[in-house]
Amino acid sequence: MKMWQVLAYGKGFLRANREAGFCLEGFVYADSSNEAFARAIALAKRDWPEIAQAEQGDFPRPVINADEIDEFKNEVNGVEEGVELIWDEQEAVPWIFR
Repeated sequence: MKMWQVLAYGKGFLRANREAGFCLEGFVYADSSNEAFARAIALAKRDWPEIAQAEQGDFPRPVINADEIDEFKNEVNGVEEGVELIWDEQEAVPWIFR
């Protein structure tokens, strides 16, 4: 397995009755970049179950997009697998047409 650094953004999640987005960043072990992204999301769901909203079948639905997934080519010592998620709470602002 290889170590990957993952950076992703989420948008359109319902959290505390408000629409919110987030930034996810962390390090995971996986065989490929796709597996690294999936692993990062799985780890994040442990602490923030509301991001499972992105798995809904209906549209529109919240989304999680990978921004960067970088493989560490050199051996990395002392770095543990884990992710951090920072919510960006946003109040929905209605469009006003005049």
